[in-house]
Amino acid sequence: MTIIYKVQGESSPSSTKSVISSISSKNIIAFSVLEELEAGSQIFVCDLISPWQLHNITSSKKVLRALEWNSNGEFLLAVYNNGNIEIWSADKVLNSWHLQYKANIPGEDIITGKFFHNGKSIYFHSQKKDLPTYADKFERLEHRPTVEHFGSAPAEGVVIITASGLVGSFIIPNSKYSDSLCPAVELKPVTQSLGLSRFYISLCSMSHCPNGHLNVAVNYSCRPKIIYCFKVGINLDNDNLFIKCEALPSIFFNATNYKQISQIGWIASNKEDVLYIGYNTIDGSLLEQWHLSKKHQAVHKLLQKNKGDFVQSETWENIAKVNFLVGITGICSSKLLTQMSQIYVTLKDNTIQIVEPGMKKVALTIADRLITDDRCNNNKFVSADITHMNQILVLFDNCGQMYAMQVTNPMSDKNYKLNTLSLQTSLLEYCIITGVDASDVLMLNLNNLDLLIEKLTENFTKQSTITRHFYYSNFLCLKSNMCRIQSRQQDFDNLIILHTISITFKSLLRPADLSCQDKGPGDNLAMILADPSADIDKVLFSLDGKDFAVEPLTLQSLQQLIQWVSDLALNILKKLPNEVIKAKMSKKQGYDISRDSVAISSIRELLVMTRIWGLLNPQCLPTYTKSVENIDVLATLFRLLTRLGQNTAEPDDFLLDECSLLSTQVLIPQKQFSNPATLLNNHLSLYKSYPFIFLASMEPSWLKDINYEEVVFASDTKDGVSNLHLGAKASSLRRCIRCGLVNSLQNVTKTAAMKAWCQRWLYCHCGGFWIKV
Repeated sequence: MTIIYKVQGESSPSSTKSVISSISSKNIIAFSVLEELEAGSQIFVCDLISPWQLHNITSSKKVLRALEWNSNGEFLLAVYNNGNIEIWSADKVLNSWHLQYKANIPGEDIITGKFFHNGKSIYFHSQKKDLPTYADKFERLEHRPTVEHFGSAPAEGVVIITASGLVGSFIIPNSKYSDSLCPAVELKPVTQSLGLSRFYISLCSMSHCPNGHLNVAVNYSCRPKIIYCFKVGINLDNDNLFIKCEALPSIFFNATNYKQISQIGWIASNKEDVLYIGYNTIDGSLLEQWHLSKKHQAVHKLLQKNKGDFVQSETWENIAKVNFLVGITGICSSKLLTQMSQIYVTLKDNTIQIVEPGMKKVALTIADRLITDDRCNNNKFVSADITHMNQILVLFDNCGQMYAMQVTNPMSDKNYKLNTLSLQTSLLEYCIITGVDASDVLMLNLNNLDLLIEKLTENFTKQSTITRHFYYSNFLCLKSNMCRIQSRQQDFDNLIILHTISITFKSLLRPADLSCQDKGPGDNLAMILADPSADIDKVLFSLDGKDFAVEPLTLQSLQQLIQWVSDLALNILKKLPNEVIKAKMSKKQGYDISRDSVAISSIRELLVMTRIWGLLNPQCLPTYTKSVENIDVLATLFRLLTRLGQNTAEPDDFLLDECSLLSTQVLIPQKQFSNPATLLNNHLSLYKSYPFIFLASMEPSWLKDINYEEVVFASDTKDGVSNLHLGAKASSLRRCIRCGLVNSLQNVTKTAAMKAWCQRWLYCHCGGFWIKV
């Protein structure tokens, strides 16, 4: 276990702080540093790979009790000690948060809360990591949503527990994101007593069950020797929520050997729910694992109706325990569903113990050297949370400083050393099918990115056609991030945008006669272009122009996207001779879009559609600056790309000569690169001196990228989404925090086609959040 970096806070040094933190599936960290002597709290967020860039969500005079993300990382739940419940949304802009929903339970102190489970649960089995297909490698578990709408559609909502033993719940309306200027929607929670009697709860833990219920374990301050367990079910009937609480067997402790309970929590181990209990003793601390087992108790012969009658009962069994020499300050459990779930125990001597089911110690990290500095004395870890891929543990000390630590991987087997990349590749493939961000996996495998890209691509090509089409966007997004770390992302970014434009353009096509066509116009065009005809006008004779009819106003609004496709084709042909020379000199040059036959075919299809649309509305055609007036640039591009598509591996010399001559006939616009973003994983492999020390809100100069091509065009800002030049003094912009792509926030879309195009960019194409600039 290695500590990767440390982020020092902006606040004055103090050792009387507690921290509440939570990590989303997008690797966004939300945390709040609480002063013991001051009432109030502030909530901050930051990206895992740019932890110095903090963004303030809200400041409140109320005391925060818990933070929780929903499954896709779009909503953040914050609960307070005065009964207030707040749900914040960033609308994909990380530095612009607004209060989306709020609720209140008067007179109650809320201690914990959880979002409803959506029923999607995928099991990662490390022993199946070498299987070829995703369906065999990853198992979809049978998990019911917490609350279901009509047709078994999962509902989005929240369930909370108060300190007095009250369960509350409400459903979030299924509506679009509201504007940040609109007031928050106030929701009314439904409440129900957790047990028959209500007492003050000192400790509480809540977990989802596969049957859709929630397991709840509480410890009352007036009855410290008993752990009470409940099963909570939430049903929806005629748009009304009903909460049903049932008591499970409780855990009773011996009065003579009683130890003070400090932590309780649920974990999913081998697809079963297990409860762990932590104690602080005079000699140190103790962690126990308890399992709820079902037993068959025989019935006396006099009371039996049939021979062999029995009564089924449930009892808690103490399976295993482990002792520590010092007290426990915090516990968190792994989030990736595997057969080897782990518990991460933070101790008072600044050590982190990793414990597997069966209370087996796996690894130990001592962090005294790192956390002791001149700013704070006697620093102690007070909070910890793990990323969703179980790769990085994020810790906070009592001075509000953040640490990121690489954890030991529990899923290695005897053959792991013989095939070192199979596990990392499986983790990345798990990110592709679930949508979980893979930044933590990539950060720890920077030296093996070339091999990982090859293995990932090889496995993806083995999937069925339906599977490849379904996960193609996620696959491209992950590979683009991997190439970006190696400073070779431009071609992959072009491929993603090209794929998106192709989908958008084909969605506008409608067949003229639905009764006599089995395939759509896009499929017919792909079949016709399978014949390597180099004359674009001959291709038009094979098509029915009525199938490609689009309103002229819509075509006019798509002109900048048509121009982008044409400029991409020009740049591919311009760089082709140089790329061929580079390929001969070096075998490994990364991804090259000119060698991608699928991308070349997609550009040819779009050029044919552009030719047809130009007959309907000439204003939608791309514009060129030509030195030879009689050249038909669109037909020339189609002819050269057709010849390139026939042999992308080794283009012939005659084609290379024509590509070299093309730049003398047409002015080829230079593709403008996105503004480089400062990220931790871009140059992390160059520096081996772990850990790195960062200051909050101060960008490290040694990680900055300098793009010299951007210096020439520094006075111009280009919208990477709409392919529009915005000028030198553009306003209302947003920029991706990871790839630096710039997009204008001013809504200039007037057609349904452009509105659909802009809605595809809620996130950036690389999967990163936006920030307003």
